[in-house]
Amino acid sequence: MRKLILIISIIWVFYSCKSTYTVTVYNLEPAPVVLAKDIKRIGIINEVGDRAASENISSLEALVKATDLKLAREGTEAALEGLLVELQKDKRFDTVMILNNTVSLWERELSEANSIPWQDLKEMCLQNQLDAVFSLAFYQTDTKISERKSSMEELDMLRTRVVIPARELTLETLIENGWRIYDPFDEKVLDEIKVNEQVVTQAKGEDVLNALRSMTDRADSLMSKSRGSGSTFGLRLKPSNKAVERQIYIKGSPLLVQARLAVIDEDWLEAARLWQMDLNHEKSAIRAMACHNMAVLYEIKNDLEKALEWAIQASTHDDGKAHTQYLETLKICASQKLQAEKQWEAIALLRK
Repeated sequence: MRKLILIISIIWVFYSCKSTYTVTVYNLEPAPVVLAKDIKRIGIINEVGDRAASENISSLEALVKATDLKLAREGTEAALEGLLVELQKDKRFDTVMILNNTVSLWERELSEANSIPWQDLKEMCLQNQLDAVFSLAFYQTDTKISERKSSMEELDMLRTRVVIPARELTLETLIENGWRIYDPFDEKVLDEIKVNEQVVTQAKGEDVLNALRSMTDRADSLMSKSRGSGSTFGLRLKPSNKAVERQIYIKGSPLLVQARLAVIDEDWLEAARLWQMDLNHEKSAIRAMACHNMAVLYEIKNDLEKALEWAIQASTHDDGKAHTQYLETLKICASQKLQAEKQWEAIALLRK
């Protein structure tokens, strides 16, 4: 009991001593990938090859490996479908198709950009009347296996719940996949990214093999992650809102402390009222904190113009590193927002 009280006291002291409170804001950022206006017909290819199972492994590892190989094949299909669905939503494209009969165009160890068989890709596009190719360049799964003694309940012959010894199995699966966009006619790789996802699954059984067989939701989780990977790659063609953390000052003056509860409750009207009362504080550092908080408030409201005005005032009262860095960050955010809005306008025109 004393130990619990001590832990609670330490936590209370830690949070009571913090001078800032973290909030999340969402800023519009431009699309990482911009395609030429004349790219209207898209082909999607699968460059993933099957890998043989490793030798000299235990029966549990062999079963997990065999399962992972099966799931990898299904996962590549799910990833391609996720990309297909996302690109089909984009009205800029007249055609989006998966080329199911595609075989590997190059050896994996020779897959650097300068080794890409552009002529083969160009012929593929000409045969299918395509302008560009999206490729699932690789898809790999790596599973870490751990087990431990445990217990579980089951019904005996009298339908009574009894506790029996069991084994708890944990599978931590890392999914790595890479994506590329090719413009075969200009011989350019327009985009290339690597995506990592992790799926952790636990189950119990009388033995580890039974525990493995009871992991009925593992396949669904892996397919969902894979499908999401393809969708995420497709979304790189559009501007998006990115979540970032900002700090609000909650200590330094009685009014900043009083505004803390309003911040936690997201009562921004009350918080702003209290902060503005500190704008005439005798200490310039407090005035800067109040202005900084107002800047964050307007960033939350997605009014970056007003946020910049308050951030400039904050750096005027106190040109310390924290305030000047936030001002520069807001300038970048405002520039990115303007660029993203122009992209949306261009996308809207192409859809007409």
